[in-house]
Amino acid sequence: MKTCPRFSDAGYVRDIAEQSREPKGWELNLTALCAEDAARTVRFLTGAVMACGGYVLSRRFEAGEAAAIEFEFVRALCVEMYSVLIASGLELTGQSHVIMAGLCQCTRETLEATAGDPVRVELTIRRAGVLSRCAPGGSTAPPQAA
Repeated sequence: MKTCPRFSDAGYVRDIAEQSREPKGWELNLTALCAEDAARTVRFLTGAVMACGGYVLSRRFEAGEAAAIEFEFVRALCVEMYSVLIASGLELTGQSHVIMAGLCQCTRETLEATAGDPVRVELTIRRAGVLSRCAPGGSTAPPQAA
């Protein structure tokens, strides 16, 4: 009786499994302030993210007028997502602007190779405490005497 040589794909499976552990994509932690209720802003962003082709993974509504949303999209949509964040009335922190601008710039330079890579965002939103008043024309009005 002839025995067939044993064949195992363990080497190939291990290689694929090791490759899948490599981080692929971007994971961003952003922070912003909003003039309105943070929970309301998260509900608005839920629809806006989905309308632009993203996926909402989770939402949290915290005590103390704070909320968070975690969503994912492909890198090819990064400019649209950045625009959605701004159009929703959020005031991103300086660091959050730097992160999003860096993502958009890197994506533009490498679009052919990275367009389908996932981007996961965790955005924490807090209600702005004291909002500055703006005079017509966009300048800040001076404080009023009591």
